[in-house]
Amino acid sequence: MYATAFQQQPSRQNHHAHKYRRHPSTALFYAAKDECIAANKKYLSRRLGLTKDQVQRLQTDGLPNILTLEDGVLEERVDWLKKRLKLKNKSQIRKIVQHQPHVLAKLSSNLAQKIDYLQTRLRLNDDSLRKMFLEAPHLIPCSTENMEETLNWLQTRLRLDDRQLTKLICRAPYTLGCSVSENLEPTLDWIQRRLHTLDEFTISRVVQKMPRILHLNIEANLEPKFDWLQHQFNLDDDALGKMVQRSPTFLGLSIDTWEVKLDWIERRLDLTDQDLSKFILKAPSILNCNIESNLDLTLDFYIDALGNEREAVRLVTKNPSLLAYSLEKRLKPRLQETRDAGILIDAGCLRRIGQYTDDYWKMALSFVRDHQELGIIALP
Repeated sequence: MYATAFQQQPSRQNHHAHKYRRHPSTALFYAAKDECIAANKKYLSRRLGLTKDQVQRLQTDGLPNILTLEDGVLEERVDWLKKRLKLKNKSQIRKIVQHQPHVLAKLSSNLAQKIDYLQTRLRLNDDSLRKMFLEAPHLIPCSTENMEETLNWLQTRLRLDDRQLTKLICRAPYTLGCSVSENLEPTLDWIQRRLHTLDEFTISRVVQKMPRILHLNIEANLEPKFDWLQHQFNLDDDALGKMVQRSPTFLGLSIDTWEVKLDWIERRLDLTDQDLSKFILKAPSILNCNIESNLDLTLDFYIDALGNEREAVRLVTKNPSLLAYSLEKRLKPRLQETRDAGILIDAGCLRRIGQYTDDYWKMALSFVRDHQELGIIALP
């Protein structure tokens, strides 16, 4: 009996072979799955232009995988998203596929409802809607309830009308993905305490100019930057508040970036530390400007126009905002119009070229043209 029982026991080798042998139906399942993966990889690479590495990165663990969708399903879902968001080219489609592939893997009617909700709630046209999702594709998996909570909180807390709310979200759509209780509210509370000299209306204007300020970490970002600014420019709380109020967008840059720009300005304009502080406080938006593509070229513009570097430096030092204006959209076209009108180009003229609003510029230019027979060759 023992010998028979022993003979019926499979060998160790046969035992393992039996253990790992796939059932015929299982083998068919894996074969079909492999075919789907191959077909979807082919579609992603040939039709959407993803590289081999980009396709490989879509095979993530723990999330629904678009590569395992049945043949034709992925293409159908991409086509739906393309039509709904009116995506214009392959690069726009690729961006969403790469950043939110799991959304396409489990596409549901909730996404359609979510897109309809945002377009209706914010009164977005198709171009604005498309731009929003391309800039912040992570909004796609966010729930409509969470986004509604965020929108209602922003509108109430910042006292925004519908137009202001839409403008804020279009400027920083990723705000919709932030938690009110864990991120937005604590940060805004801290900003109001830190910039206590500014009233609620002014704080609201600061956030509207730079919604990203609500996304910056307090301990690692905002607090050290405010402390640095006060120490660097010897500011009290009131002066710090006014500086942030005038141009909050520079807070998005690092302290290291500020220091590089300040060193350039101090050296190029030959300023003392005290003069540098006054210069920046007059036009803090200069900290947003790039040295190579903006500050350096703009200073050269004034030097060439005046033909005198010392006079140009003196002009810019007295009027720091002149360095922040666009060369291509404002300064160069206006200088050419000035020359065509036979207007005397001096420091005063260049200051007006930079600082006049579009309406006032047209009015001043028209005045000179209409009175040239009287010998008027200077801008009013």
